[in-house]
Amino acid sequence: MWTSVIVLLIGAALAGASAFWVLRAYRRAGGGAASARPALAAAAAVILAGLVVYLLIGRPELPGAAYAQRLEALKGRDPTTFTADEALAVLSQAAREHPDDPLPHLYQGQVLLRIGRAEEAARAFDSALRRQPELPEALMGLGRAMVAIEGAVSPEALALFQQAAERSDDPAPWIYQAMAAMEQNRDTDARRLWREALARMAADDPRREMARSMSEGE
Repeated sequence: MWTSVIVLLIGAALAGASAFWVLRAYRRAGGGAASARPALAAAAAVILAGLVVYLLIGRPELPGAAYAQRLEALKGRDPTTFTADEALAVLSQAAREHPDDPLPHLYQGQVLLRIGRAEEAARAFDSALRRQPELPEALMGLGRAMVAIEGAVSPEALALFQQAAERSDDPAPWIYQAMAAMEQNRDTDARRLWREALARMAADDPRREMARSMSEGE
């Protein structure tokens, strides 16, 4: 909602600035204020019409068609066929319809993180945690987003991975803890943490060989 409002305000400001520059050029060329009024009125009408059309059918996530119609069409499709923007639009509506549910925010964070929008992902994961403070996937997601933003496993991210590890059998929190130990040259701790991650990996997990090698210090 606020994104749309900001887009509208920026658009209105740019349109007004454009009209100002046109009028100034017109007057410098010798045109009088009275003769400029019809042109300005026409410009204002076009700007207003554009804003009204945007309010009626515009939506940044789903450009080019009425938002409500496109959203209804999306609901009849296989979610695995969604683009990132389509998934975010559906999840945004779900979050509005179920304000206490952490899952739409969790899934938004996962989509945003996957497409490289780490700061927005962090805010989505934080929203999920405000609704369910011990949700392990959100703890893990927020930690991963922080690593993506900072380029390293910070103490804050490490604390999130530790909390996630206490609440989940997912090997990923242990992998990030092992990475943090390696960054700090705590080799003994790193090998132990890699072993913890390896113990939680499925037999066909492609990370098993790496975890095994790291746990043995190879």
